[in-house]
Amino acid sequence: MTQPIVIVHGGATVFKSEYHGDIIKAVEDAARVGLNALDKGGSSIDAVEAAIWMLEETELFTAGRGACKNLDDEIEVAAMIMDGNRLESGAVMAVRDIIHPISLARYVLERTPNSQIAGKGADKLYLQMIQEEYRKEVAPNRTENIPIAGGGDTVGCVAVDANGRIAAGNSTSGWPGKLPGRVGDAPIIGSGVYVNELAGTAVSGRGEQILRIVMGRMAIYYVEEGLSVSEACQKIMRVLREKTSGEAGLIMVDKFGNIGIQFDTPHMPVAIARSETTDVYVSMTPKWPQ
Repeated sequence: MTQPIVIVHGGATVFKSEYHGDIIKAVEDAARVGLNALDKGGSSIDAVEAAIWMLEETELFTAGRGACKNLDDEIEVAAMIMDGNRLESGAVMAVRDIIHPISLARYVLERTPNSQIAGKGADKLYLQMIQEEYRKEVAPNRTENIPIAGGGDTVGCVAVDANGRIAAGNSTSGWPGKLPGRVGDAPIIGSGVYVNELAGTAVSGRGEQILRIVMGRMAIYYVEEGLSVSEACQKIMRVLREKTSGEAGLIMVDKFGNIGIQFDTPHMPVAIARSETTDVYVSMTPKWPQ
């Protein structure tokens, strides 16, 4: 049996200092919710959806209720969830103003033969999901975005369940004032998220930079080549800085519960919850337990 673990991040970005306490509490609460799902016998997919759903419920991140408006003053969100053992994923992008795209991404994974749905097709699928009562509508209206982050704070989670199965996911609205229809790294398999039977990762930051090096897939490739997840994180961040201007970060975990975390932005709030205790390690800055 594997020791279950949940790792949650609140984005690689800059947060105003007066909100650090609320942000740290939010990622801590999300990690606890994900761990609780595992402790109750849930899968790693259950844990990832539950943790990200909690972050989407806050107004602290550019995701869910805190989503930013695009250049046309409209809200478009995206999310992805992936099951490492099956190498299958569900993703939605350019969905119009829904609060929990992570649940719609899971619906794509579990109830459709497809992996990625965009735009009006995703809007239509959301209505189908609600009609089938796969998930319920939480609220009829979205609250206004509170501009407490500098942008780029896609939220994400990686979890390992007791059977050693790994899942990962993320959720975002992208940068404030983005071009309508813009799709970043978050819902693209291999860039914002990648998971297999060995390890999983969730990436955040400047989407165009992350896409250029297929950051998530390459990080897992380094693990396949024999590096630890910690070493893989360090290597992919070096590649990011060599090939682009950077401004990103990632969390990783392998099937044994080993952790890797790296970022080159001022802040990346991360919470780590393990099943052996209810304690959660959380920080805004790169000083991590191994």
